[in-house]
Amino acid sequence: MAFTVITKTAETKDHHSIRKWFGVIWLLIEVNLIGGTIFGFPALFKILPQYGIYGDNNNCSSSSSMNNTEIENTELSCEAHQTRQYQNALTLGIILFEIPSVIIGPLIDRFGCRFVKLIAIIFHIIGWLALALVTPGRDAFLYVHTSFSSLAGIIVLLTAYTSSDYFSKSRAFVSALFAGACTSATMWYSIFQVLIDAKKITLQQLSYIWMSFGVLMLISSFVFLDWRFPILNLPYQFDTKLEKKKIRSNIINNEDQSSNNSEIDKTKWYMRILKRKGVWNYLTSPLYILVVLFLSILLLPGIFLAVTWYPWVYYITKQDTVLTNKYTFAFNLSTVSAILICPLNGFLLGYKANKSKKQKLFNISLMQTISWLINIVACIVCMFAQKSMIIPALIINCFARATIVGGSQAVVATFFPSQYIGTLTGVMWTLVGAVATAQYGLVKLTDDVSLSWRAWLIVLSLVILMSCHLIQLWWKYIRELRKNSTATVEKTIVDKF
Repeated sequence: MAFTVITKTAETKDHHSIRKWFGVIWLLIEVNLIGGTIFGFPALFKILPQYGIYGDNNNCSSSSSMNNTEIENTELSCEAHQTRQYQNALTLGIILFEIPSVIIGPLIDRFGCRFVKLIAIIFHIIGWLALALVTPGRDAFLYVHTSFSSLAGIIVLLTAYTSSDYFSKSRAFVSALFAGACTSATMWYSIFQVLIDAKKITLQQLSYIWMSFGVLMLISSFVFLDWRFPILNLPYQFDTKLEKKKIRSNIINNEDQSSNNSEIDKTKWYMRILKRKGVWNYLTSPLYILVVLFLSILLLPGIFLAVTWYPWVYYITKQDTVLTNKYTFAFNLSTVSAILICPLNGFLLGYKANKSKKQKLFNISLMQTISWLINIVACIVCMFAQKSMIIPALIINCFARATIVGGSQAVVATFFPSQYIGTLTGVMWTLVGAVATAQYGLVKLTDDVSLSWRAWLIVLSLVILMSCHLIQLWWKYIRELRKNSTATVEKTIVDKF
């Protein structure tokens, strides 16, 4: 009888393991289709004018009495007006992709991934329906599209990140996979551009196709994700075996974890902050603060380049629309490599990390230093509006974004408890969005592309400023190294006696 029970238990675990990994594949597809598409939106900058979006009479009208010079000036004014509107819609989308995370994260911890994702389905439908219905006279629907599709995208991404807690040892690898899928999602608008230019399909038809992906979200919500309500729950829960090993020494008198949580819930909110109870213990952790600040600043070059890429390349190619579209397509398609880069970062970050604190600190310090150096090079390259800089900027940007996103998300997933993973991830991405709002001021500095180096100089200064955090990380590693060396010497002396 005991043998039968053990066999059934093993079979059940294997079945759950298969279901978990199948869920990872499904969610990877979802994140790639929906999660980070907003960053590829510049690919539509030359498609939208074909539909007359923001081609209003005040900026784009011309009369027969105008000479050729006046007509050209009017066309340039119209083009500048449209590009500015598209850039504003893009920037709004990027901000809404990140700032609401501070609300979404706690909602995930409170109600579960499934509940929040059902809300995302509504946002997803509204966002893509707005793009399908956008026409001259309904130009504002473009802002509706970027806003609601971004909200849906960040929810899909955060719920996917949280689902990585169904694993224990593979947590960093899985979360890095999702980071790679999100980064590579920028390619889809470029594919839209190619299909529309080839007259294979219309923007409206593509919008309806993407809107239908809400069905995928609905299926995954009930098959691979769970919620806090006692109905239709998954047969397995978050894998916290490694976490229990870490906190076992901190649990006194064998108190049940649920009773500890209830005591924390009864404590007033300001006392939780002062005494660093519950999630505040991790929100105020030096490691968490460093990771959040680092991600926020080092993502700025990639986000800013996504907004200014098209006008930058358009200026460099001397207003060659065909060549600019090709470079933009390559820019968005190159992010597919993030599917490989991000998991590699996650693997390197988690390499032997469970064995010692020294190894953890070394992995973090090394990966963050590499990210910092790559972003400095990216800023310097983008300061020069020359044709020879387009390809280097494209390649470096791909590595810069994939490295910092994959590494930082893997840090949160690996070194912090699953109980608060939603809140911790949400706060992190909200601060990223807050820093991204600086683009509104920086974009104005790029109106004259020949002087856009001023904006990049500001971004470069912020990135260089983060070197102080690298110094802190490496100093912590050196202190830990010395501590281990001292402990080894003391042990040797004791053994001799």
